[in-house]
Amino acid sequence: MAQNTFFSDIHKELDAKMVPCGKWNLPLFYPGGSVAEHRNTRSGASLFDRSMTGCFQITGKDCAGILDRIFLRSVKDMALGECRKNALLDENASVVLIFTLCRMQDEDFMLIGESGIADKQWEYLRKAVPEALTVRELGTALAQLALTGSKSADILGAAGVADIPEKGMRQIVTLKDDEGDEFRCIAIHGEFAGETSFHICCNAQFALEVYGALYSAGALPAGIGAWESLRIESGILSPPGEVDGDHSPWDCGLDEWVDMSREFTGKTALAGMEKRFQLCLVKLDRHPASPGTVVELPGNIAAGVVTSSAFCPVAGCAQAICRMDADCGIKAGDKAACAVNGKVVVGEAVRKLYC
Repeated sequence: MAQNTFFSDIHKELDAKMVPCGKWNLPLFYPGGSVAEHRNTRSGASLFDRSMTGCFQITGKDCAGILDRIFLRSVKDMALGECRKNALLDENASVVLIFTLCRMQDEDFMLIGESGIADKQWEYLRKAVPEALTVRELGTALAQLALTGSKSADILGAAGVADIPEKGMRQIVTLKDDEGDEFRCIAIHGEFAGETSFHICCNAQFALEVYGALYSAGALPAGIGAWESLRIESGILSPPGEVDGDHSPWDCGLDEWVDMSREFTGKTALAGMEKRFQLCLVKLDRHPASPGTVVELPGNIAAGVVTSSAFCPVAGCAQAICRMDADCGIKAGDKAACAVNGKVVVGEAVRKLYC
């Protein structure tokens, strides 16, 4: 049975439509609807409950060096406070986990899942990290939000944050509520769907107060429906649709993350693999396609499947992320057909996608 998050009282008060998402009950949308939430993120700033992402602390002697030999991207060259997306592969070079890694101290790292972390992924992480290091789950201690949108930095300033972290960095910040009470949080400055985004972690005890401070400063609530449409509108790849345990980095759009000159788990297997698939964005009409729908090129040639699809309000159409055969030759401007509501709809390839 799905659990409520630390923000469930606020979701209930704001009359959100709740749905189970992995282990958690999360807001799908609020009374104004997902389209309004999507548009507000583009023009203002939105608050997303990110409790499902999972958060872990990894500490110990030579932590950076050990993690550098495990994870796909380099770790030991990360500066203090730097945050970087990374991946964990298994020995067969299949992608187990995508995450953001933050260097909190010299031998202290925080790992935040890109999407919900399943029990089997958590167990694999525990087994992959040697016993010399300590891995601690922080999900019961920290509440997680995303403040996302073109005006999100302004919202942080209005909430009392004097020193906003630079992009790609984490920083301890202090928020103030309407009553002048102060709350310390970790703010990670990143980007999502082409917009400035701050992943905010706070003591679970003060979750509602932190949410309230940002809400009072002008951020509006948004649900996972808007998060998904924003992601697809910008062609952002995400687990479990495009990045999963059945595919290698070559097939998940992680090509630019691979450096075969360094050691990492799964390198030997990956070195002997060819690229089997490529990911691309296809523009449809108003209605999205169902994941798993076959994608055909002219001549009724089955060349791929839809992995994710949604109506994208700012783009003014539905779009689909598709996993295509690597040798299918699809390029921007090519026609691609898939089933939408039982009818064959011809769309147009927009571009290839990479993480």
